[in-house]
Amino acid sequence: MNTMRGGEIRKAFLEFFRARGHAVHPSDSLVPTGDPSLLFTGAGMNQFKDMFLGRGRLPFKRAATSQKCLRTGDIDNVGRTPAHHTFFEMLGNFSFGDYFKREAIHWAWEWVTGVAGLPESRLLVSVYEDDDEAYSIWENEIKVPRERIYRFGEHDNFWPADAPSQAPQGTLCGPCSEIFYDWGERYGCGRADCSPACDCRRYVEIWNLVFQQFEKLDAPGKLRPLATKNIDTGMGLERIAAVLQGVRSNFDTDLLAPLVRQAAEASGRSYGADAAADRRLRRIADHARAVTFAISDGALPSNEGRGYVVRRLLRRAVLDGRRLGVERPFLYSLVPTVASIMGDQYPELEERREAIASFVKGEEERFGETLSAGLAQLEKVAGRLSKGDTLDGASAFMLYDTYGFPVELTEEILAERGVGLDREGFAREMGRARERSRGGTTEDIFGYEFMKTVKERTKETRFLGYEALAADCVVLALVRGEKESGKVVESLACDAPPGGERCQVVLDATPFYGETGGQVGDTGVIEGPDGAVFAVEDTQRSGAIILHLGRMTRGELRTGQGVRAKVDAARRLDIARNHTATHILHHQLRELLGTHVEQAGSLVEPGRLRLDFSHGSALSAEELEAVERGVNDHILADEPVATVETTVEEARARGAMALFGEKYGERVRMVSVGEFSRELCGGTHLRRTGEIGLFRIVAEESVAAGVRRITALTGRGAREAVKADERILAELSRELKSPAGELPSRVRALAERVRRLERELEAAKRKALAGGGVDSLLSQARDVDGVVVLALDMGEAGADDLRAAADVIRPRLASKEKGSVLVLAGAAGGKVSLAAWVGPKELTRRVKAGLIVKELAPVVGGGGGGRDDMAQAGGRDPSKVGEALAAVEGIVRRMLST
Repeated sequence: MNTMRGGEIRKAFLEFFRARGHAVHPSDSLVPTGDPSLLFTGAGMNQFKDMFLGRGRLPFKRAATSQKCLRTGDIDNVGRTPAHHTFFEMLGNFSFGDYFKREAIHWAWEWVTGVAGLPESRLLVSVYEDDDEAYSIWENEIKVPRERIYRFGEHDNFWPADAPSQAPQGTLCGPCSEIFYDWGERYGCGRADCSPACDCRRYVEIWNLVFQQFEKLDAPGKLRPLATKNIDTGMGLERIAAVLQGVRSNFDTDLLAPLVRQAAEASGRSYGADAAADRRLRRIADHARAVTFAISDGALPSNEGRGYVVRRLLRRAVLDGRRLGVERPFLYSLVPTVASIMGDQYPELEERREAIASFVKGEEERFGETLSAGLAQLEKVAGRLSKGDTLDGASAFMLYDTYGFPVELTEEILAERGVGLDREGFAREMGRARERSRGGTTEDIFGYEFMKTVKERTKETRFLGYEALAADCVVLALVRGEKESGKVVESLACDAPPGGERCQVVLDATPFYGETGGQVGDTGVIEGPDGAVFAVEDTQRSGAIILHLGRMTRGELRTGQGVRAKVDAARRLDIARNHTATHILHHQLRELLGTHVEQAGSLVEPGRLRLDFSHGSALSAEELEAVERGVNDHILADEPVATVETTVEEARARGAMALFGEKYGERVRMVSVGEFSRELCGGTHLRRTGEIGLFRIVAEESVAAGVRRITALTGRGAREAVKADERILAELSRELKSPAGELPSRVRALAERVRRLERELEAAKRKALAGGGVDSLLSQARDVDGVVVLALDMGEAGADDLRAAADVIRPRLASKEKGSVLVLAGAAGGKVSLAAWVGPKELTRRVKAGLIVKELAPVVGGGGGGRDDMAQAGGRDPSKVGEALAAVEGIVRRMLST
């Protein structure tokens, strides 16, 4: 048996299949290319789905890949078992209607026994229970003894699992055959019937060969043979590395062990000394690797979609660190280690490791602040409960989801108070969250139904828009409706007024740019025979096919007709100005702030540009001015903008930047601005920088931990912004009777005067309340079952005014009785402020200020809450203040009676 390192295994696998006529294809991004149905790439076959369906445009019938994958379905097992991961690499070989079972089985056996050197005596195989063909190949051709060939049912040896009985109609599926490695009897359960189906971990599955040969029909168990049979195999790199390196756990291989060791050093622990700590260290190693790759592919932490998954992974790792005693940010320090382990295969990790580490550190710091707030929230939640009570599952999930608290930690803290936890309710909430964050189902891998028909008619749309804004084209497909509701039709007629049903048009070629890379899609018209007009409102992409979305405004279009496609030229030029300016802005930020700055996202529209970039702090006014000046200097220099098609290697050799989250094929388009900026980019650009006209930054802000955003205008938008500022300055000069140059000092003087008058007014209000004014207010108090209740409308008062009034009223109110409730309301600037106070503490066990304002706030069109003794709320409807205050007495009476 060969002892190969992870990188050597990957190389040996790909070279083996290259020698057998396979195109070694690059890994797809973790953010699937052109497939919105999936959150993350979870299998090697994802990027080849069109090839499996016979409508792909790749120039080969055989392929081999090492695919980056991310799955969270088994996340609770990560760290607990030797072989579960979120991020992993899947080695695979594929055939698209070329070879089938015999070759796939022979080559798999040749690789594991010949290249990898695994002893045949340690290998077992399984086949689907009815697959006599595969069984015969293993027994009669490969010569595997019968006692080492197992037949299993559809759950274990069919893809997708249980497909014959449960998969929806139209699913492509087939039996599979798996190769297992036997670690030996001493690792087994000891039962006589121990087999690869046993969960004792004696046997580890190392390779799965899927024979995709059927389409599922509508009846259970009914399968239709495919005209074209395909092969889809998968071998987990981490698993085969563990076998070849002679270690029982994937975490002990060279792919993960350095990360485990580094996590142990950061926590001051010794790996192997404590089982619970070891689980956390393994989970930290796994999640650090997953987060690094996800961010590198453009999935930045956020509160929704892919970003939600990444944030959860990062926070789980940080919490594991906290439980191991690591209070400071530490996960970011594992990013360079991930890059050093995986950088040979994925050089982009080395290139942007500083930027990725910056993202991770910023997220760790922000979570540290959230975690402190979460502890306070947990104390508040637990404080409302008495010994023997049970915390509801929704509240426990809120602590988990908002503050990152594992349910075990919440349960532990509650147990110290004698309080239980509704685990079933928590599980229900968790299930809903998993539905939001899981990455697509098997059936949606193949996309919307109408796209299957469209891709039978064309494999790609030729894009003509780099050279032309109008072109003669042919209608290939017409789709009534959008997305999953779309239906392919043979004609579209203007049978509804503008604003009716939105439809889609597919042409053989088009000058319209389909939205991608941050640049929005083009608009314009498609003109057909007899005056037919289709107004294009947006242009999108589905893989290599460009979809024109819009409405018929005149006449009728039919499939096969010749049409004239015309892009809105003025809008396209505005977009090009903003796109070229984005490249210059990116360069200027790196020049000024450092090479750690990397584009983390962009939006290029006709009206503005927006650039997200990695940087840990806000830019000062001086820095923003320097960036804006630098961009405008390049515009004034009127430098040339050039594009060239080349290879990724050549582009990198010439200094071109690849961007976060972008996947590049063998041929790429490099955009050069002057001699200072080179980026790989498929967008539309100007010919010279002078065409931008003017560049103006209008906003700089934070959008995530370690990520800043600049919004800017160019051309016509920048000109109008300057004019608007000039009008404002002129109006201020007239109003303040001051020249424009003296406005800053004039405004400062006025602001100081306003602050002085506000202080004087506040003092006057306090003096009035402290005098006889408070007595008239106290006279409005009511006795409610022995408790003094006072609800007052304070007129044009804000939240600060209410607190100031309460400071004067409450001592006098409390002196009358043992218990009192004070509710004040005011409306300043059209906004309602509500505040409630309850005391003494004994009374708050029965009457709670937070619940009072929670009931009152909706009356005034708002919301709010707070502590049991003091709470605040806001609203938008001042006309309802009286109605809200009138309800106070009844609310208090009800609380006292329960």
